[in-house]
Amino acid sequence: MANNIRQAMNNKQRTNNIMTKHKRTYFLMICTAMFLCSCTITPKPLTMQDIEQRAEDDFEIMFADQEPVSGPITRYEAMARAIKYNLDHRLKVMEEALANRQFDVSHYDLLPKVVTAAGYRHRNNYSGAYSQSLVDGSQSLVASTSQERTIMTSDISMMWNVLDFGVSYLRANQQADRLLITEERRRKVIQNIILDVCDAYWRAASSERLLTEMNDLLKQTKSALERSEKIAGQRLKSPRESLEYQRSLLKTIRLLWGLIQRLDPAKTELAALMNLSPGTPYQLTAPNWESPDIPTFTNALESLEHQAMIYRPELREEDYRSRITALEARKALLKMLPGVDINLGYSDDSNKFLYHHDWWNVGARISWNIFNLFSGPVAHLAALTQQQLDNVRRQALGMAILTQVHLAHRRYYIAMEEYLVSRRLDDVNNRLNAQTAAAASAGGANEALVIQSATNALLARMRHHLAYAELQNAAGRVYHSIGTDLLPAEVEALDIASLAKALEQSFNEWNERMNTIINERSEVVSDDEISVP
Repeated sequence: MANNIRQAMNNKQRTNNIMTKHKRTYFLMICTAMFLCSCTITPKPLTMQDIEQRAEDDFEIMFADQEPVSGPITRYEAMARAIKYNLDHRLKVMEEALANRQFDVSHYDLLPKVVTAAGYRHRNNYSGAYSQSLVDGSQSLVASTSQERTIMTSDISMMWNVLDFGVSYLRANQQADRLLITEERRRKVIQNIILDVCDAYWRAASSERLLTEMNDLLKQTKSALERSEKIAGQRLKSPRESLEYQRSLLKTIRLLWGLIQRLDPAKTELAALMNLSPGTPYQLTAPNWESPDIPTFTNALESLEHQAMIYRPELREEDYRSRITALEARKALLKMLPGVDINLGYSDDSNKFLYHHDWWNVGARISWNIFNLFSGPVAHLAALTQQQLDNVRRQALGMAILTQVHLAHRRYYIAMEEYLVSRRLDDVNNRLNAQTAAAASAGGANEALVIQSATNALLARMRHHLAYAELQNAAGRVYHSIGTDLLPAEVEALDIASLAKALEQSFNEWNERMNTIINERSEVVSDDEISVP
């Protein structure tokens, strides 16, 4: 009888608990729905004020912390400014810094996991329960509990997986190789910047010298055209003669504008490489155009090929990629092994019903994913195939680099012969122009002939200067094709003058190893003598 009464009371209490639980569930569902509705996000476009502020900030940051231009810029100072302030180089520096940080982070993956935790728990009633005998099925008449309503816990544990340690060690080595890859990419960017600066510098130097002469000649030609039009209007000459004269002058004007269009952007391009604000005025150190230095390479092609295969950053990057792939193959083998977990911990519990409120625990567990025995060999084979692919890609890249060396070498000697011919042609045109000017002073030459002679002389001078710029650019491409390093170890700590001096010293050291400088070449060059090795 007593058991029936107690059973009925338990059923009633269970029913009340279920109804209360359902009410709480409905309440939580309503609260959750209201919370999710309140978290709805709508797109919020940028305001024009935000965009303008960003533009002002970027413009200020792009040209901040730069040494001002205080005088004529030498070639090495232009290189120094480009290396120190060029945004492409800054980007590679930041990528290298990020890789450095990631490499530092990878070291911590080798350490065991140490986890600390603290908790607080409170409930509105006691966690009580009845018990039932497994022998005769009798139930206890009084509910009991073994937990307080409010409990505070804390623990600290250390866990170490031997297999994860091995894999993390290999990953750290891979990250170290990736860091070295970013350094090689930075080398590549610097070499490209130096090549572009050299090309733009010589064109800009030619532009500084020739644009003034071109503008003066353009004004003279326009004045002659205006006078011719007035004479044609007065019918002092035959219409055909006047029109032919005007056509000649207009062709000269068109030619001059074409030359100006070719030379005018050079200083702007050089300013962009040096990260100078657009429109910033600057002057270049004028080279000695009368007796310029002409580099000539004494090294055999075999020597250049050997140095290219050693120093080119692309090949070094592929070397590091091969090492990463080799470590990937070792990781595939390592993952086939079982993992061993070792843990050690200390716990504390404020529950007064516990016999011991704090304790130490230690344990070990071995686990093994059997399917790794099947996937591991496949992953290892894939890594070996990737290694073979890396080797073939490196060999193909090496072939392309050797081709670049040969093309740069041939282009240099072609540029050398073109420069020598252009220099002699410039000399001939200058003497012809002097004779024409003398004849005009004596009244033996008309204005059209004087203008045409001056235009031819100016065109020959421009081609002479551009041929010298192309010769220097071709020499730079030879250096670039073999992966020449001109950058000192420290860059950020050096000012522009010190960095320019270090670059000049590095360039001279490479020159001592690779070429000799000659000031002039005495032999007469003709079209029949041009030879390409």
